[in-house]
Amino acid sequence: MRILVIRFSSLGDVILASSILNPLYESGYAVDFLTLKPFASLFEKDYRINKILAPEKENLNSILQIKQFASSLENYDVVIDIHRNLRSFLLTKFLNAKVLKYPKNALKRRAYTNPFLRKYIKDEFNVLQAYSQPLKELGINLTEIPKPEIMLTSEDKETVKKLLPENFIVIGAGARYQNKAYPYYDKVAKLLGQRGFNVVLIGSKEDKENDFNIYPENTIDLRGKLSLRESLATISHAKLTISNDSAVAHMSRAVKVPVLMIYGATHPYFGFAPLKDEGDYICLNLPCQPCDIHGKKKCKLETVDCLTGIAPSEITEKALKLIKL
Repeated sequence: MRILVIRFSSLGDVILASSILNPLYESGYAVDFLTLKPFASLFEKDYRINKILAPEKENLNSILQIKQFASSLENYDVVIDIHRNLRSFLLTKFLNAKVLKYPKNALKRRAYTNPFLRKYIKDEFNVLQAYSQPLKELGINLTEIPKPEIMLTSEDKETVKKLLPENFIVIGAGARYQNKAYPYYDKVAKLLGQRGFNVVLIGSKEDKENDFNIYPENTIDLRGKLSLRESLATISHAKLTISNDSAVAHMSRAVKVPVLMIYGATHPYFGFAPLKDEGDYICLNLPCQPCDIHGKKKCKLETVDCLTGIAPSEITEKALKLIKL
């Protein structure tokens, strides 16, 4: 049976979508993976995937473009849509295949940003568990929640070694939106240094441009200097990752390095927190938190207490407890 898995973006979500690849591969399914071009390198040399399909986003912006793209695809028995946006919905309409979709929980997640409605939402939601739900319809019975995994080669890992210090912790200081970015990572880096750990900063060029912290002199800043695979390989050598609710956290999960996630405008209820054996998180659970499902909104109090209220020492101590000795 031939299966097409669809997850166009964004980086962290595509990484988490890798969680269903092992169950599909182990069950004998031939899988093609459809994502956008910037993320194709994640799955280079991945034996679990038959073919990576990675169009440019601008080539899928109209109904006609999507229809033409669908006509270029091979025949599939099943399409698993773990994006569930308008683009993936239209694409599946043009494919002659059975379509399986994950439970997105969109209404509840949006309702959770309302303090009044939040009181009545008692269930828990986990994106990895949701992504695995369509597998049940294929007869794949899972005994535990499948975890993300990006395959790295020994060459990937060796290539970055020369850039890295011994005994280091990665910090992912960037975030797509400012109210998701913890402002005192420079102080965290200083405290980690006092405890005998080196610090490596991972992220994009934009992450560096938006970060006005002054880090300790021995901090290695690789933001904007690495490819996706090099970033993953760097994290794979780390003792631990400390990150905002952003892609770096999920990169760490995908290479089996423990992660401590720091929550600001968003919340663990949205489903992206690490599982217990993947790491931990800090969330103050203020009455106004979360204020937005994606963390876009400006803080109405203009104080961003959800982040500024977290002491660098708290992050440091909780992080060090996660290191596997």
